[in-house]
Amino acid sequence: MEILDPSGGPDNVVRVGAGESDFALTSVQHYLTARTGRGDIAARFVAMVVQRSPIGALVPATSVVREPADLAGCRVGGDPANPQVIEFMASLDHRGIPRPKLVDLPAGTAPGALGRGEVDAIVALVDALPRRRRQAGIDLRAVRVGRDDVYGSGVIASDRLPDDLVAQVRDGVVAALEAQRAAPDAGLAEMDDRYGDDRTEDAAEGWRMLQEFVFTDVPTGSMDAVRWRTTLDFLCAARGLGVPEVAAVARVGDG
Repeated sequence: MEILDPSGGPDNVVRVGAGESDFALTSVQHYLTARTGRGDIAARFVAMVVQRSPIGALVPATSVVREPADLAGCRVGGDPANPQVIEFMASLDHRGIPRPKLVDLPAGTAPGALGRGEVDAIVALVDALPRRRRQAGIDLRAVRVGRDDVYGSGVIASDRLPDDLVAQVRDGVVAALEAQRAAPDAGLAEMDDRYGDDRTEDAAEGWRMLQEFVFTDVPTGSMDAVRWRTTLDFLCAARGLGVPEVAAVARVGDG
């Protein structure tokens, strides 16, 4: 197997659909974004890694915000067009919590604004806390608002690949996740050698925060049509997108 560096965001989905790579790890949000410009993609999800949405808010460690309801009335920094921000607000709506005031911030500037006290919270995946903490320059806490019945991210495979090969890779991904759970610091040296930047400093802590969303009450890597229907209905409605059929997005029951 050849490991390719990711293109970032929806581009990874497009690459798999175009046959430039066979598999990719991506989020449902990136997949939906790719579909907005290209329609059906010749690639579908074959395993879900993040079984529950980890979307939430990061707040200063000294903040009085302790639970989602406390976010009402706060100043939350983010780009209103960002899918994560849209999901965050829709998740608050689902919980019946009044939306906080959204402070429109350019991409990449939210952590600094939080550190300077210009906003009370920023939208992020909860496992992004270690990196955002360094960027903000202050200690942070995560307040999750995501839904338990909405998928986060997983593995997509090109439609041209046979079911038996897809099943082998899916089983390999599950085995790798279980191995990482047993040895959470494994692979950090190789990661540092490959990328040579500061992401390695955050990886182990971020993984430990993510584990509760990966290892849940369902088998690791599994997915089902009912959860997919809920995920697509919720995310597409929040973003004003047409809702695709589950079979157009995931190989549920294949192989």
